[in-house]
Amino acid sequence: MTKHQPHPPGYILYVVLGRLVDAWLDDPTAAYVALAVAFSGLTTFVVYYLARAVYDRPTALAAAALLAVSPLFWFYGSVGLTYAGEALFASVVAYFAFRALNGSRSDAWLAAAYLGLAGGMRQSLLILLFPLWLGCVVVGVPRVRVVVIGLAILGATTLTWFLPMVWLTGGLDRYLAASVELAESVVRPTSIVGGTFEVTLRMSRYLLETVLVALGPLAVAALLAVWYIRRFRWSFREWFLLAWMAPPVLIYTLVHFGQAGYVLTFLPALVIFLSRVLVTALGHASGSLPYPRARVAITVAVVMLVVLVNGSFFVSARPAPRDFDTPRADWIRQAQDEAFDWIFSRTAAALREHEEVVETFVSSIRGLYGAEGTVLITEQGNHRSYPWFRHAMFYLPEYAVYELHVGGLASGFRASRLSTTMTTFPDTEIHLPASAERLVWFVDHWSPVTVRPKGLVEIEIPHGRYLYVLPLGRKPVDYEEYTFIRAQPPRRAAGAARAWAR
Repeated sequence: MTKHQPHPPGYILYVVLGRLVDAWLDDPTAAYVALAVAFSGLTTFVVYYLARAVYDRPTALAAAALLAVSPLFWFYGSVGLTYAGEALFASVVAYFAFRALNGSRSDAWLAAAYLGLAGGMRQSLLILLFPLWLGCVVVGVPRVRVVVIGLAILGATTLTWFLPMVWLTGGLDRYLAASVELAESVVRPTSIVGGTFEVTLRMSRYLLETVLVALGPLAVAALLAVWYIRRFRWSFREWFLLAWMAPPVLIYTLVHFGQAGYVLTFLPALVIFLSRVLVTALGHASGSLPYPRARVAITVAVVMLVVLVNGSFFVSARPAPRDFDTPRADWIRQAQDEAFDWIFSRTAAALREHEEVVETFVSSIRGLYGAEGTVLITEQGNHRSYPWFRHAMFYLPEYAVYELHVGGLASGFRASRLSTTMTTFPDTEIHLPASAERLVWFVDHWSPVTVRPKGLVEIEIPHGRYLYVLPLGRKPVDYEEYTFIRAQPPRRAAGAARAWAR
């Protein structure tokens, strides 16, 4: 974990499950994709039973169907990441917490056990769902003994994965050091404590855009929420769903929102509430019809229309090509970039394109340049490129890889072979071995704010990407704040013998 494989806080149960499936499939990528498929499928069943317990069967059917075809939920149910598992564990904990809210002591303790296990899947769930569990237990089963036993169960189940994870990391000191390193480099700059107000506004905008992508046409039901609350009042059911959603929304807005998958922590709660609003509004609108079956048919038709729109978008939408050259107003460019990054990048076509782009980079680099004489350069802060450092390390392990901080970030670099951790070296001098013959930039597009070094060769590869190659000589090479210094090759033995003879 000190090398962020996976990054802190570890996700040890997810790694263990992946290894068990990999032992059967003998393919790590397929193993984690299979887990995502299983997690997302199980989540729809849990959400059905949860929505049925909270409201009724029509709401449950609508919520399960609409969640299943949410473009965001579908996307993360197709890739090897933890977020589909996060949705599943969050829904399971919420199901038993709601039963505890209705007075069940055993369900209060089951919710605590599942919350402890959920922490092994994603440790953030412990923080995000603990207020929901505690509130449901205190209100539903107001006895100190029940709370104390629940806390003991939560602590015991957490220790079952936390202690092995710390041991595998090499001790508590190394675990804390890796966690602090991630917090300082990734979390603090986006938090309201360490970042600017503009960063907080940007995190809020990203969160809102992601939720809209996840809901699709169902977001229109949010416009009816005010009518629903005025007519039916705010009951304990809505308070329960709000207690589920509020902590994640606050944390993602004020602390850190890393990527769209975070939304899956509370997306089931939002889908359940909006499904209730939609079903109720449709029933109220068609209430004057003389035929009860007609009212049901209208509700089913509208829900299926949303299902078809969301499903068609995920299956058929294509990511638009990036246009960096046409002059545009800043707000138009920003809107187009965010649409590409946060909307059209969460589709089946975008997923296929991403896999093809990685394969193109890997096959082009490996086919054109040998590992011994090639140094790969990736960039953090290049707004025209994904930061490909981890991909280069995984798919091209025989190559030396450096990640440079550019685009206004504090100068520093990471090196795949110089550290056993993900520490950023604050130096600007990078010493290369004598065998290095060229630098190859593993970036999508060259940043417009960086000057191209003299002699840089641009090679176009499929999918609108490029390789940028710079031959190395004896003289140091300057690029931005960095200086690449190539070690001098040792003198040949014959030349050394002649010099000694003189």
